[in-house]
Amino acid sequence: MIDRQRWVGDGFAELDDRIDYFIKFAPTQNFGDYLPELFCKELLAYPRIDADMFRLVGSVIDERWVRRDLARTNGHVAGLIAYWCCGARSAAGLTQQTRAHCRFFGIRGPLSRDALDLPADTVMGDPGLLAPLLHRPTSHPRTSGKAICIPHIQDGRSRDALLALSGADCLVHPEIAASEAALRDLLDQIASADFVLSASLHGAIVAAAYGRPFCFWDNGHLDVPFKWSDFARSIGIDAVFAANMTDARSIWAAFAPHIVIPPLAPILEVAPFTPQPHALLRALAHDSHDATLAAAADTVAIAAARRRSETCADQHGSSDLRRARKTLSYDLQRRVGVGLRSAKKRIFR
Repeated sequence: MIDRQRWVGDGFAELDDRIDYFIKFAPTQNFGDYLPELFCKELLAYPRIDADMFRLVGSVIDERWVRRDLARTNGHVAGLIAYWCCGARSAAGLTQQTRAHCRFFGIRGPLSRDALDLPADTVMGDPGLLAPLLHRPTSHPRTSGKAICIPHIQDGRSRDALLALSGADCLVHPEIAASEAALRDLLDQIASADFVLSASLHGAIVAAAYGRPFCFWDNGHLDVPFKWSDFARSIGIDAVFAANMTDARSIWAAFAPHIVIPPLAPILEVAPFTPQPHALLRALAHDSHDATLAAAADTVAIAAARRRSETCADQHGSSDLRRARKTLSYDLQRRVGVGLRSAKKRIFR
């Protein structure tokens, strides 16, 4: 029987319960936040670090967010969070105290890298750029050959109002049912489009990953400007926004020759989970345009799929042991702290 309280969606099995993302376990998802489930199924195997939480996507590096995540996970601000090519929410960076609780496995872009004072050779690139390794798109009849707009998930305006504002042929909403089929269907819709005008950052990222013409959409509902500039700089352009499809096509024509998508293999290799062998082969084949290597990756992937349930079961057993050890350790620290404070009061009263 499925535990609906820990159900991550039809077609998916939770790889490691320390992987977190926005509204995990909810029946509907923002497709960009939901990508970690496809990462886990198609790309990742075992953790490389004994972290208390893994963040595999999003603009989640921020003083308040880090401390909130730690408190929510451990009951107080303690422990470790591993971030895979995530982005900062501003140029403010982190205090030294909070930074001690973070481990960075790559970074989204150069603005986040500089805000966090990471080395110049830090691997850069949003994990959403790995979309071609996750899913081979097929033509979608709803969007094939059409100009589409993707609003921000919290934009409450009607479909008709947003279509009129954008001048697009079709609106693709980023909110989907929590299922593998729904996520893959949305990737197909983006990859099939003639042009993508997006107020969802991952709508633009996936369009770039699949080589579709795209532009950032400022329709009056723009969140976290820093993240847009950070991603744009990671692919060699500035964050220029369009109000409608006419402007978007002109902007695309100007910056398209300057786009450089970072190689995928380094992004995958730096992940806080060991990559599945076929995924790394697929990344190398993608970067080198090697069809022979791609065929080899497909062969290895078939064998890996048969072992997937065993991998998840192994992870769940290990996760239970880690949780028990962590609970004992934190309880001991708390008891020692209480004892020391009590002793100090008796000595100095």
